[in-house]
Amino acid sequence: MASKPNLFKLVTFDPGGTIGWAYFIVHFRAFSRPEHRVLRYVESWDCGEFAGTEREQIRQAVALCYGAKFDPMPFVSKMDVVTEDFDLVQTVGGKELVSPIRINAVLDFLLMERASTQLQYQKRQARTQITPERLRAFGFEGRWVTTGKGKDAFAAMQHAVTWLRRLKAEADKRPWKLESGVTANAKWDCACARGRRCNLTHPR
Repeated sequence: MASKPNLFKLVTFDPGGTIGWAYFIVHFRAFSRPEHRVLRYVESWDCGEFAGTEREQIRQAVALCYGAKFDPMPFVSKMDVVTEDFDLVQTVGGKELVSPIRINAVLDFLLMERASTQLQYQKRQARTQITPERLRAFGFEGRWVTTGKGKDAFAAMQHAVTWLRRLKAEADKRPWKLESGVTANAKWDCACARGRRCNLTHPR
């Protein structure tokens, strides 16, 4: 079994022209209590862009997700794969206009077929509050640009941070503790009655 169980993996994409990607590994303790801060429990992160034909970009994106879920074997972590939902904001037509739709459709199918993972969608507007300055303030050092080469990697990072913040907000409503003696990933046991707000009296 893997030496570090209970890891949450997040892969986010910003498709269209090139596919921007971000990959986070976060320990689940980030979500176990309100006072736990996600940044403290980020084990690793990376981002970049996949270029080439749409087919080549999709191949690289699926390979990233497959590796994230099944490496190392036989341990399988919980993983979310998130992509930007298509939003008709471009004014220039042509085949590139609907490229994100084509990419997301194929990704959706292949991820379910090859990794039993459902592709999730996040609106473009959801990420716009994550600026380059905020990323640096969070400790994510990088050359964050909003135009030109690197803008899609930045957009994927925006989606990743936004998704983690959303998960944390939901988790704070219902804190959890790890099961004792857990041998598989993401098994949780709350000391509270199901559906009721936790009183936080159980072990951290």
